[in-house]
Amino acid sequence: MRACADLVGDARVVGIGENNHHIAEFGALRLELVEFLVAELGFRIVAMESGFAEGALVDDWVRGGDGGFPAADGFTFRFGDAPEVHELMARLRERGDVRYSGLDVPGSGGSPLAALNRLRLWVGGLDGVDDTPIARAIEAVAAATTGYASPNNGVAAGRYAALGDVERDAATAAAARLLMQVEARSDDPVARHLALGVVRLDEQLREFGALGSPDPPPLAVSSRDLYLAVSSRDLYLAVSSRDLYLAVSSRDLYMADSVRLLLRESDARVVLLQHNGHLQRVPLQLVPGVRVRSCGTYLAAELGEAYRAIGVTAVSGTTTTVGLDDSARHGIVVGTQELTPPDPDGIEAALAADAPVLADLRPRRGKSGPSSIRHAHITSPVDVATGYDGIVCLPTMSPAFTG
Repeated sequence: MRACADLVGDARVVGIGENNHHIAEFGALRLELVEFLVAELGFRIVAMESGFAEGALVDDWVRGGDGGFPAADGFTFRFGDAPEVHELMARLRERGDVRYSGLDVPGSGGSPLAALNRLRLWVGGLDGVDDTPIARAIEAVAAATTGYASPNNGVAAGRYAALGDVERDAATAAAARLLMQVEARSDDPVARHLALGVVRLDEQLREFGALGSPDPPPLAVSSRDLYLAVSSRDLYLAVSSRDLYLAVSSRDLYMADSVRLLLRESDARVVLLQHNGHLQRVPLQLVPGVRVRSCGTYLAAELGEAYRAIGVTAVSGTTTTVGLDDSARHGIVVGTQELTPPDPDGIEAALAADAPVLADLRPRRGKSGPSSIRHAHITSPVDVATGYDGIVCLPTMSPAFTG
């Protein structure tokens, strides 16, 4: 672990990645690394690529709350179903001095309901504030999003695409008005962030439609433009670069905002558990000609050396797939797929060994080196030494669960 401590250094935020979700070996590695960061380096917040709104249930449990582990209601995208995640949270609960937070938009990207429910509870506890406009705004969002609200973003995207412009605009306007009402009547940062999650979920569905169009626009407007526009502030534009369409991910923007919120509320050091693609320091490319600013892109720009991105991958084995099934938790069924051999130019080929390897990539920046990394069952092009501060490469990987 000495090498890990050297790589982390004095960083305020450390991201530990994975090339795909629901992988047993990655979960076991994260458990070991998080325990080290907490016990030896004083990290006190563990934040995961799961719903921010839902995460309050997990945080309460980790801090000793009554009841069973909230695997279903406390996580999104079935992240709570992995035994390794349950074990990690159980160990944090035993310690009693670590906070948990979700980072992501609510409802596995398919529904604002979890955020709306928390806002309903918050409104009920307001004292000396006329809560009627906020309550009305909450119910207006619930009504306006029934046309697409779904267990996950895969189903919601299809339902959203089937809506007419009038229905889409009504949902967007309701979300924006909720955010404005919350801000106008309270300076509670958590309530504002919950409302912002509703806006960014709605905008995410618009982004899916834009990326699916045959001729995407040359300028992509960030998912916070709606908020900035209604607040009469300058717009933030993501512009194309080198003939690549630089798209925007509202999920990544929201996760970066979640990290900012955690840093503002506490001076604690933060561990992020995300997919490699979300935490890498440079925009992610999955589709030819299209890049997306990752959460790590924003954090690296703002925090510099106070942010460390540690990617996790494997040379061979079996990865997971995700299908849609209304009968499954969160509407998601987890399957399997055998990995293809490593890309000869990829980091997996460069670090292939019979035992886990931790490579500090910082000395390699500006030099020729691996130009790709596994991303689920495909390979994502990236200058690995620029995108990551370090990489952990395991010999093999396998699903944590299926079904």
